[in-house]
Amino acid sequence: MLWLALPAMLYMFRGRLASTLAPMVGSLDPQRTAMLGHLLTVVLGLIYIVPLELVGLRGAKRPVFLLSLWTNIATLLWSLTCNYGLPPMPQVGNLISNFRQYGQAAIQMMIQPLAPWLTKAMSGADFHWLFFVLIWMAAHPSVFAILIIGRRSLWSVGTYCSKNTPESRIWKAFAGTWAKLKEREVEILHNSTLAEIVLGFWLIVSLFLPSRQFLICIMYWNFLRQRYQVPRSHEAHLKAWRQINAKAAPLLQAAPFLNKPLDMAKGWFAPQ
Repeated sequence: MLWLALPAMLYMFRGRLASTLAPMVGSLDPQRTAMLGHLLTVVLGLIYIVPLELVGLRGAKRPVFLLSLWTNIATLLWSLTCNYGLPPMPQVGNLISNFRQYGQAAIQMMIQPLAPWLTKAMSGADFHWLFFVLIWMAAHPSVFAILIIGRRSLWSVGTYCSKNTPESRIWKAFAGTWAKLKEREVEILHNSTLAEIVLGFWLIVSLFLPSRQFLICIMYWNFLRQRYQVPRSHEAHLKAWRQINAKAAPLLQAAPFLNKPLDMAKGWFAPQ
């Protein structure tokens, strides 16, 4: 869990980092930079999927997994900053003094200025996917999580390159494959949504295994709830849940006692 120290260090030295990186960041094309980040995420994801154990590189699997996630986190943070600006953050000194003076009420004082920014950011897909990736930073490495993240990153790369660099030699080598993927876009996006939900069920099943992850399971199902409730992804998730319900109908008829946990699950997804 040492990776948690990195965000804290970045926050503490944010002023120095901002002054150092400002000249370089100001000259970057936001969309192209995001595309390159997603491209690196895809490449690292492919490396992780390759069975490195066969060549004696088993120890490299987790570092590659985490590096793929870190790349995606940086890309999503970049996109959020470009779209919504930096969130208003209190000074460390003010935060400490307020906490000493007001106690737990200082936390509310810190969150209140963030509310308008969060309202805007949460309406976009990047915020929810950032939550998804952060969950898997603390979870056991998963090929399914990498595939879900990689699919979205691949779509970002393909969408950008097909519009902005159609004459690139590298892109032309992949353009045929991208055209075939676009022909099946509706099916692929639907299957990707199904994969998100199935991964949640797998986390529930894994609670009965030695590799159980209670906190990860709770956080992931909160992610699924947000995806279901947000207008941008509601229709896709509603369609996926209806398909799962149709497949599970015979089982529910044969085992009616399962209807009670199903009703509890429906309550979990209902708007609060």
